[in-house]
Formats: sequence, C-alpha cells, structure tokens
Amino acid sequence: MSLSSCQMFEEHKPADVRDATIDAEINPQKKQDSVIETMPLLSGSVLELYNQAKELYGNNQFEEAIEMLQRANEIQQAPQVSQLLAEIYLHKKDYKQAHVWAEKSTEQGPSKGSHCEKSYRILAAAAKRLGYVRNYQDAIKKQEDCLVIAPETF
Repeated sequence: MSLSSCQMFEEHKPADVRDATIDAEINPQKKQDSVIETMPLLSGSVLELYNQAKELYGNNQFEEAIEMLQRANEIQQAPQVSQLLAEIYLHKKDYKQAHVWAEKSTEQGPSKGSHCEKSYRILAAAAKRLGYVRNYQDAIKKQEDCLVIAPETF
C-alpha cells in the first residue's frame, strides 16, 4: 500500500445539539408570569456580545457562544450572561459548569421575576443531574419564591 492511497481523517467532535427535554424543563410552556420584572442594564459592548451569543446558541454553535459570553463576562458581570452560560453548559451536558454559572446568575440577578425563576430552574436541573439533592430541593423552593402574582381585584 502506497502512501498516496492513505487518507488523512480529520477528527470531528459531535455537533452541538439542543436537548429538547432540557429545553422543556427550563422553559416550561405552562408557567405563570410574574408581575415584577427587573434586570440590570448591560453596557453597549456587553449587549452586543450577548446578542451575538444568543444567535450562535440558537444555531447550535455552543463553543462560539460560550466564547462570546466569556468575553462579555470579562467586561461586565451580569446575570443575563451567567444565565445563558449556564443554559448552554446544561445542553453540553457539562453539569458542573451549568451549576456554577446558574449559581452566579442567582447571586447577581433579581430575586423576583422570570429571570430569577429560570436561573433557579437551570440550577435545579444541573443539581438533579449531579445528584446534589439538597441543592435541587433548595433551587425548586427558591424558584417558587421568584414568582410574584398580582392580587385579585374586585
């Protein structure tokens, strides 16, 4: 067999794909909306990087999205950035990183509203997959505390 007949094979890692069960778990269809929504403002450059990362994530380009978000985080630590990093790591099945970033998001972010709820849902999902029973239970409880329902009016 001559060298000319040998072929070089490039090593390819499997493509990033969003897991539908994770999406359903962290973005439930039937959820009640909170009447309170607060979120820290992002600087222009961070907002641009964040939006680019969201687009890359939507196209299943996880590594590129993570790079953008890490750059954004170096400029300004923000709960939106941490939450998206946690979500992407959850889809990559890197549950430890998902847990770390979800914790950061809950620490940095608002204590009420949909961002709070989703951060705790991601934290619960990562904790469940890591076998962190206490963290899972705490995250579920705190997620429920994020929701502020409008009082009945008569």
